[in-house]
Amino acid sequence: MVLQQLGGCPVYDFKPRITFGNDQLLPAGMYGVRLPSGLASTQAPAPQFIDPTTMVSLLQSGVGGHSGGLGITHGLTVAEFSVTFPNFAQQWRQVRTGASVPFWQFTGGDVFFDTRISVYVLDGDRPQPNDDLTRQIFAIIMEHELLHVLDEVDIVSRWLAPEAYRDDKVLKYLSNAEPVDNGMFETWFRGDGFSNWIKGIWAPEHNRRGGLRDAANQYAALQQQIDALRIQITNRPSR
Repeated sequence: MVLQQLGGCPVYDFKPRITFGNDQLLPAGMYGVRLPSGLASTQAPAPQFIDPTTMVSLLQSGVGGHSGGLGITHGLTVAEFSVTFPNFAQQWRQVRTGASVPFWQFTGGDVFFDTRISVYVLDGDRPQPNDDLTRQIFAIIMEHELLHVLDEVDIVSRWLAPEAYRDDKVLKYLSNAEPVDNGMFETWFRGDGFSNWIKGIWAPEHNRRGGLRDAANQYAALQQQIDALRIQITNRPSR
């Protein structure tokens, strides 16, 4: 069987493509939220406010990295990851062979690390107009969740590509453009096999960083700050 080869290895780039579950950005200054170093204001999504039942459902579904160290989970950041070939028909071509089953070759172009980041905050922690104490509680919660956002942005923007370029299957099928039989092509590249494979590189680092942010001592410190402010709210004179 003679395969039609490409004229040299394909040129391609892994690039981050980050979207947010809430199209609105966080007006950080309005609520006294300090953005973590390295996170631009255009990378700080406004949260979606949800009821406790929805929060529990999200936690039980395993979509977030929080371990439940707090008696109440006030905030949650969820990252959904996949890999996309944006010009699929142009980026993969059928290779002529003497066999009846077609083979395919990668031709190059951008390959996106698609990451959708959603931030959720309990509706009971929504900042109230002209209420500094509720704004302080909200700021504590959001400053923590924005650390998760920073991690997710950093993983796909800087950490993941060097790791992916070294992966055996990336080297074989993308960098060296070795032909792929039709069965693997349909399940791996037209399907979600390759995306899930790269997710297997992404997920351990995603989980590692999430675990560091959500360590028990970190949770305890946040809860103490929130509890102290709740006490002030309870004990302040009626308006």
